[in-house]
Amino acid sequence: MAVIQINILGTSFALKTDEELPYLEKIREYYKNVCDEIQKSDGIQDQKQTAVLAGILIADELFKEKQKALEAKDAAQKNAAESDPLAELEADRLTKSMIEKIDRALS
Repeated sequence: MAVIQINILGTSFALKTDEELPYLEKIREYYKNVCDEIQKSDGIQDQKQTAVLAGILIADELFKEKQKALEAKDAAQKNAAESDPLAELEADRLTKSMIEKIDRALS
């Protein structure tokens, strides 16, 4: 279990988790960088607004990455099905063969 001290936007607290300390430090730094960038580029100085906007921006990144992963998975599955029709035929043949053997065993 790791404990990390968080000091961001005037808020300070300790966070205990099962994650490794180097990983937690990366997350803390990433969030701090997003907050700093918001304050610099948008001129927002209110800490609550900065924290909420940082959360929204990070959630947006997460959803976009999840969407990319789903699209890549769908494309890979489509390509696999399209690129190897013989494998699909072989899978059908094996399935039918297993069903026949099960039917014979049950008779």
